[in-house]
Amino acid sequence: MSRRTNDSSTPGSVPDGPTRPRVPGWANLALTITLSMVAPLVVFNVAKGQGASDVSAYLLASAPPLLEAVLVAVLRRTLDTFAVVMVSLNVLSAAVAVVGDTGPTFLLLKDSAITAAFGLLCLVTLLPVVPRPLMFYFAQRFAGRGTPEGEARFGKLWQYPSFRGLMRLITGLWGAGYVLEALVKVVVAETTSFQAAYNLNQVLPILVAGTLAAVTIVLARRGKRAGERRQAAAAEGEPHSV
Repeated sequence: MSRRTNDSSTPGSVPDGPTRPRVPGWANLALTITLSMVAPLVVFNVAKGQGASDVSAYLLASAPPLLEAVLVAVLRRTLDTFAVVMVSLNVLSAAVAVVGDTGPTFLLLKDSAITAAFGLLCLVTLLPVVPRPLMFYFAQRFAGRGTPEGEARFGKLWQYPSFRGLMRLITGLWGAGYVLEALVKVVVAETTSFQAAYNLNQVLPILVAGTLAAVTIVLARRGKRAGERRQAAAAEGEPHSV
């Protein structure tokens, strides 16, 4: 009696190396919402309620987003482009908080600078010398549903000009959105109290990201339908065999 194994190799196939464990999309989303959106607000306001200074509360609240980036990287057992960008941004945000002036308002201005830097990074990746725009890697991370196979399938779409144009459009929208968010944060930091500005600055990114995500979904669905129509038209134009 033969023993069935998981070896599903077929003629012509290439043996795969160790596969990364799959992290479901809902788990990625739950981590992001919990550690990058909810936890900073809770930590900051609890710390303030316990008598912590504005600066101390700010620094404590910067820990959960960094923890999220590290956890995702550990769960996936790899540092892909998405993870590298997120870890770098969180480390940079924590670092600039303790460098130079650490006045409360200045901390918020530093945070705005990080937001602007991300937006500008998106826009810079639209330059012809950059192989692929930044949001391509973010889309690949989530559209691939946490699996190398899914991400590889998504990557193959780059061969289509319409897909490349869509990725560049989406990257441009996210870049402009984050630069605008940074400008609003600066105005808020300069015109309100630190705690009010901090709380608003935690909510504003959710609103901006949510709006941009909704627009991205609409554009992606339109692009998919357009691609399907082109495929159908091409199939109808092919000569039928007799």
